Amino acid sequence: MNVRFEEEAWIEYQEAAQYSEDRFGLGRQFVAAVQVALSDIAKDPERYQRVGQRVHIFRMKRFPYYLFYQHEAEQETVTIYAVSHHKRRPDYWRGRLWDN
Repeated sequence: MNVRFEEEAWIEYQEAAQYSEDRFGLGRQFVAAVQVALSDIAKDPERYQRVGQRVHIFRMKRFPYYLFYQHEAEQETVTIYAVSHHKRRPDYWRGRLWDN
């Protein structure tokens, strides 16, 4: 299974890692947690809760972030659309889905 980030989600991921490092000294741990999350998603992308017709959410355990993604079974691809802090701007990422 191929996992890719939509460009804005990639930027969010990098900013969250930098923030975790600057604020708490946990940037590497954040990156490692996201890598584990991506591996878990790739193993069974349909496992995680749907929050729309085709959108799933992965709730990170140690960090207050969600990964929103879509799974395209035919292409064997998972696309991450948002790396979203769970208390900031709910649903801001939904507009990204209509551009693809």
